[in-house]
Amino acid sequence: MDYQLPQRDITFLLDEVLNLDDKLALPGYEHCDKDTFFAVVDAINGFVRDNLATCNEAGDSPGAKLVDGQVYAAPGFGDAYKVFCEDGWNALALQEEYGGQQLPFVLHAALREGMAGTNLAFALIHELNFGVVEALMAYGSDEQKAVYCPQLTSGNWAGTMNLTEPHCGTDLGLIRTKAVQNDDGSYAITGNKIFITWGDHDMSENLAHLILARVEGAQPGPRGLSLFLAPKYMLDADGNTTDAQNTITIAGIENKMGIHGSPTCAISFEDTKAWIVGEEDKGLAAMFVMMNAARLSVGLQGLGVAEAAVQAATAYAHERLQGRADGEPWNPDGPADPLVAHADVRRRLLTAQGEMDAGRAFAYFGASLLDEAHRAATPEDRKAADAKLSVLTPVLKSYLSEMGSRMANEAVQMHGGHGFIKDYGVEQLVRDVRITEIYEGTSAVQARDLVTRKVCGDGGAVMKGFVADMLAEADDLPAELADVQTALRDAAARLGRCTDWVLSARQGDVLSGACDYLEVVALSFSAWMAARIAKAAHTGAGAQSADYYADRLDCARALLVRALPRALSHEMIMQAGEPGMICRADRCI
Repeated sequence: MDYQLPQRDITFLLDEVLNLDDKLALPGYEHCDKDTFFAVVDAINGFVRDNLATCNEAGDSPGAKLVDGQVYAAPGFGDAYKVFCEDGWNALALQEEYGGQQLPFVLHAALREGMAGTNLAFALIHELNFGVVEALMAYGSDEQKAVYCPQLTSGNWAGTMNLTEPHCGTDLGLIRTKAVQNDDGSYAITGNKIFITWGDHDMSENLAHLILARVEGAQPGPRGLSLFLAPKYMLDADGNTTDAQNTITIAGIENKMGIHGSPTCAISFEDTKAWIVGEEDKGLAAMFVMMNAARLSVGLQGLGVAEAAVQAATAYAHERLQGRADGEPWNPDGPADPLVAHADVRRRLLTAQGEMDAGRAFAYFGASLLDEAHRAATPEDRKAADAKLSVLTPVLKSYLSEMGSRMANEAVQMHGGHGFIKDYGVEQLVRDVRITEIYEGTSAVQARDLVTRKVCGDGGAVMKGFVADMLAEADDLPAELADVQTALRDAAARLGRCTDWVLSARQGDVLSGACDYLEVVALSFSAWMAARIAKAAHTGAGAQSADYYADRLDCARALLVRALPRALSHEMIMQAGEPGMICRADRCI
């Protein structure tokens, strides 16, 4: 596959749809003007194509290896990581005080999309580094931040997140890993963790493990959890890495369906020396800082793979000759017409591109909210942006990760039998992206979080605010976009109805319909983003060509006509109520 970061689409989206100027005007971003911003976007494309795409196949096979207790990265990954760090990509959106470049997160979103589109397995190491820094910035001590954050920002050290254990997955309240305080104020951690992404490797000098554990005597359940920080190699008095290894054992790496280049480790801690992050019994709040950042990142992973899949499907549809289309032949001098000549193929590609455009706008809208939550001028504006992002995070994670899987499967289908073999690379996309629907909380977990903690948690205030914004957007559309206006008004009304139902229905019915409600939210937001794209394309006041604007308008209408109607069925299904069956091991009655 010949992946290209969709720079033109990103430029149009940020410059003409999402008001990039407003984001660059936020306090702390004064050093990043628009020319710098888009120069970095161009450099991202060069970096991912020259360094990540070239080792993606080796990441899939042979992948990472465990030898004598040490994990060794897939061939080419170490060289790519060296360039990644030396060129400053790991530090792109991190704080200047710790060596970061402090560039907007919406620019970081482009980096994450490009990395996932070329090499998802490699991209995950960056997600962990970034998340550990975010958690330490929020809850770490001054000493922890001073010692760890510069090393993690540079990429000289790498981070991990240790939550899951063999007997528990999402239910973190079942965690058994224990922590016993030592005389020097440190803690001894003992327990077993599984599914630890990039849990060990040879690409960095040291690793910083964040570990959820329970202090002796702490209450059961999630409220008794604390967060700890343990280095792979011990540090000297000046914070430098020594040769003394902490008591951390890599028990194995998982033989997975995909992302073989990312070593997913089982790790045993045996009286491992660690230091608490924040306060005892407050570990889950600290870890959620990392998890929430990771959930937005997972959505961007799905977006990146979806883009790679659509690019591959589109290229193949133009190259592959197969049958004759109805009407005039597209290739009269050849033995057959290209796949794209067939009406159903064009429908598939146009709908996919419409979903991609709206999905990217939705993702970058979320990224811009993160910028506002961190950088807005007033506490009130920061709080408002954070509240909006909190509601949207489970939707972005679930919808975009599932879109990645749908588009990857669509690419296989477009390739036919060639898609099922390794030669064209699209079957790897299917295997790699599938994990995004699972880790950092499955789609069902995201849906439960949305309806219980987010929508019901604030009485629907944020969601109803979004509905009002959609209706205002519809009122502002020009008369020439009357069809777009009607579709957006209908989407906003549906979202309002469904939100009212979530707030008033019995809990069992709400939880049964939560996944469908999440889909209604996602499709409503996609319609909103499509309307904004349509308005910008209709105006055509930017630097793009007339043909480009016409294409964007066609894609926006395709989303509204061919994808948005799925929300009708989700609205009906969500209100069907809790299933009245008793499930047993042998059958459902």
